[in-house]
Amino acid sequence: MKYIITENKLNNVTLSWMNQNFSPEQLEIVTSEKYPNSVFFKKNGKVVMEQDKENRYFWFSHNEIWSFFESFFGMEDEQIREVLRYWLEETLELSFYTPTSGFNYKRSVSWKRLSN
Repeated sequence: MKYIITENKLNNVTLSWMNQNFSPEQLEIVTSEKYPNSVFFKKNGKVVMEQDKENRYFWFSHNEIWSFFESFFGMEDEQIREVLRYWLEETLELSFYTPTSGFNYKRSVSWKRLSN
């Protein structure tokens, strides 16, 4: 059985899932001298998002976030970008960023905490 979900409902489901799992209250916001043009969002000690202020990209962890939309909803990259753009605008009040998948900060990086 196939379900048809309107764009408005999909945005609401996305917003709800993201806020339940990655609300600003759950995230530690940090910076690094190694990446001066970025702000990082960590959850449980792992970087899950990066705001690249210089290039206006907002990177989402593929393993923690992007793949959920691929596997659970069967969404393509452009659909995922649109729903995450909606979340960025509604929750973080960030406009004009391009949501993108991927990054890996396993290498040694020194973090400076901005807020919680």
